[in-house]
Amino acid sequence: MTGGGSAPPSQFLRSAFWAILTAISFAFMMTSVRYMDGKFDAFQIVLFRALIGILLVIPLVTKSGFGTLKTDKMPMHVVRTLFALFAMATLYYALAEIPVAQAIALTFLIPLFTTIAAGLVLRESVGIHRWGATLVGFAGAMVIIRPGVIDIDLPIMLVVLSSALYAGAWSSVKILTRTDSPAVTVFWLNVLMLPLTAIPAAFLWVAPDWSDALPLMVMALSGWSAHFCQARAFEHSDASAVMPFDFLRLPLGALFGFVLFAEFIDIWTWSGAVIIFVAGYYITLREARRSRGSKPSGQIKS
Repeated sequence: MTGGGSAPPSQFLRSAFWAILTAISFAFMMTSVRYMDGKFDAFQIVLFRALIGILLVIPLVTKSGFGTLKTDKMPMHVVRTLFALFAMATLYYALAEIPVAQAIALTFLIPLFTTIAAGLVLRESVGIHRWGATLVGFAGAMVIIRPGVIDIDLPIMLVVLSSALYAGAWSSVKILTRTDSPAVTVFWLNVLMLPLTAIPAAFLWVAPDWSDALPLMVMALSGWSAHFCQARAFEHSDASAVMPFDFLRLPLGALFGFVLFAEFIDIWTWSGAVIIFVAGYYITLREARRSRGSKPSGQIKS
């Protein structure tokens, strides 16, 4: 991967283009779930997403051959799938109750939880700068949640829990990609989700009608597109170079929420989101610098 600061302008512009599409895709995905307004259980929505995800990945798999899907890390694939499954489910439950932009603002906590997982679970070196940025980011979350000032309801806590679970999924992927390709991890994620979601969905099943076809397709396609575009964005530039475009998810979510659901976002949510995002971006910068080995050994770790 070419470093973001040294990438040619043409490569950076391509990465920026894909990063913008990533933000748009995530905003569409979360808005489509909000649009369904809790009609379907979250596990049924994840089941729909897994089914369509498999249909989308099959052409890629058949092109390269099914032999490329072999893995020696199946237990870790199961762990990653469980993290991702419950991360999606808790987020989708919350989206039926809270504004799209507020949910998006709290998902900016994912890099902060990932830092905690890196230090405490993966035993990576996490220095004072990144721990400090993590604390600042959680202070931003407190600006949004404002415990003691307003009631903390369950949907808000579900989004925070979802961010922690997504961090677990990200950390699992970090382990898996040491030996398995991204295509393998995506394939097994969708395949393993089918039986895990089919069981609860069978008990909570609500038959969709034709009016549900569009939001369900938008949800599944935009969710797949978000991950595909994100991978393309990181292909030629560091995450630190393209991450600022990720903030576009918030104004886009606020716009969609206002137009479709007449949702208004207060100044506390905007302020907290900025604090969380800046903290997450700083962590990403420090991680990029550390991974490029720009500091001689013996200096203070990031």
